[in-house]
Amino acid sequence: MLALSSFPFLAVAGLISVVFLRRAIPAALSRPGEFPVVPWGWQDAVFSGGLAAFFIAMAAASAGRSEKIGLHAVVAGFALYAALMVLIVGFLVFRGIDPIAAFGLRWRGWERGIFVIVPGALLLSLPFIFLAQNLAYLISGPETAPQAIVTFLLENRGWKERAAVAAVALLAAPVTEELVFRGCIYGIVRKNAGRLAAVLGTSVVFALIHGHVPSLPGLFVLAVALALVYERTASLWAPVCLHAAFNGLTIVAAIFWPDFAK
Repeated sequence: MLALSSFPFLAVAGLISVVFLRRAIPAALSRPGEFPVVPWGWQDAVFSGGLAAFFIAMAAASAGRSEKIGLHAVVAGFALYAALMVLIVGFLVFRGIDPIAAFGLRWRGWERGIFVIVPGALLLSLPFIFLAQNLAYLISGPETAPQAIVTFLLENRGWKERAAVAAVALLAAPVTEELVFRGCIYGIVRKNAGRLAAVLGTSVVFALIHGHVPSLPGLFVLAVALALVYERTASLWAPVCLHAAFNGLTIVAAIFWPDFAK
């Protein structure tokens, strides 16, 4: 958790970000014609809602537990994400929906997306993510523990543990969670209720599925940024990359600046 002396810096960084966001957000929402058009049906809504309920149930089950996770749990998490990825793609193919077209995976202009849009979104959102999360930690009290996966990384310095966390945080979680929340759920809500409802609704659910109350505000801000880069690029690769980049920063902080990660 950041020290109180860091809040003025975050506030200034946030004000600077606002200046750029005044142009960045309208730009992200100004190209609706390029967003993938998918014939989502009620079957897809039920399936995606079931996946969201599954994530929330898992978060609720682990929220009240205080025990620490081990390497086996991290590996099991990777296997679960991989299985869900296969399940989602298999369901879409069964429904006659081409995942490549549905999620804009043939990313035109990927160079600008990877080297300009994604880094820009990360830089603009970080002050708000850190400010929201650290205010939540401040309200929760000094005894509040970080997320279980961060605690695991802080307490285990072996290469196997770090490699397992990296595999989950940089690959499995970004791909699977973006498939579920920005890919399926966002697209379905966007089609039926509009972009604002899709951005806010998926961001709330995305924050909840992590099962860590002090992280909810920061994760909500992150999810909004993920939705906006999806709108801006019309490719799911963009939020996947942004998601992985944010997780990567968390890993680097836990390894090299453990007090900051706490």
